[in-house]
Amino acid sequence: MIIGAGPAGTAAGFDLACAGYSVLILDRRDFPRTKACAGGITPKALNLFAYDISHLVERQCRRVRVRRPSGQTFTVEETQPLCHMVQRRDLDLFSLKKVMASGADFQKITKIKGLDQRSDHVRVVTDDGRYTARYLIGADGANSRIRQMAVLPRRRYPVHKYPALEADVPVERADLISMEFDFSMGIPGYYWIFPKKDHVSIGIYGANHSVPMSADMLQDYAQLRFKTRDIRNVKGYPICVGDGGWLRRAPGINRVLLAGDAAGLAEPLLGEGIFFALKSGRTAAAAIMGASKGHGNALKRYRAALTRTYLDLMLYGFSAKMLYRFSEPCLKLAAYRGIHGYFSKGYAKGDPISHLFFPF
Repeated sequence: MIIGAGPAGTAAGFDLACAGYSVLILDRRDFPRTKACAGGITPKALNLFAYDISHLVERQCRRVRVRRPSGQTFTVEETQPLCHMVQRRDLDLFSLKKVMASGADFQKITKIKGLDQRSDHVRVVTDDGRYTARYLIGADGANSRIRQMAVLPRRRYPVHKYPALEADVPVERADLISMEFDFSMGIPGYYWIFPKKDHVSIGIYGANHSVPMSADMLQDYAQLRFKTRDIRNVKGYPICVGDGGWLRRAPGINRVLLAGDAAGLAEPLLGEGIFFALKSGRTAAAAIMGASKGHGNALKRYRAALTRTYLDLMLYGFSAKMLYRFSEPCLKLAAYRGIHGYFSKGYAKGDPISHLFFPF
């Protein structure tokens, strides 16, 4: 059983269903749904999809402009795409359909009221009924109800919810606008510009939980950059980040495995979450399949398989502390082609950050 039909939940469900396991996905929303998400898919995330999503990509960005706190800019450019732009509404609907076509069932629920774990099964109690399974993957996002219910108080995860706010800006010739990260707006975090098919997505990412943000700030930014205050579809949401500091903790308890934002698996540098959602969802599925065949405990297998992911998050955590404490010096150094070129080339290939730092 899987709670949450986002990237983590559908990635796990697809692998399990394709392997012949009985899979039930529960979610509080009907699909298609509007989901707060900037819609940027990194190359390493694209490589993790078990099925082709190329038809959903509205724009491939090979050039990224970075604006330093001083206002000076530099451009990162590669022959391979650095980011693939999609509409999250379309991505989630397509992924859920792929899972259901592979044999999984989907059920909409209203509210989770209880969670009961036994030695050989897990039972979820909802307003709509009770559901029992051998294992449960909690993939229900940053405000995860499963995390709250499953993890004992003394073992609660030290997850940090960082704020993000985004809106769409209608523009002419969105194809001529570059993807951009803007660190010049005086906040511990950045503003972004993500070009789509017929509009751009602008947003604010706060690199700590107390960064103020409002629709007025987005309107001011749209006026500054695009000479318009016409912003649409304003959405705010938390990004559940971690720095890999839970190496001594298992991402769940007993027969409950947490994945994606529910486990705090977004990186704190730029707030990317989809790669870690896909990675943890597929890893959780593999751990359950291994345990079902008698190869050890699912939760222990899951934790061990996430070791490299934890290393990635530790490196992102260190990088975030350096960048947001010394933004101008860090970005001035990154402006040198020899520096950013090394990382962008590996990034475009889909290499994780740990491989870029430790290529062995």
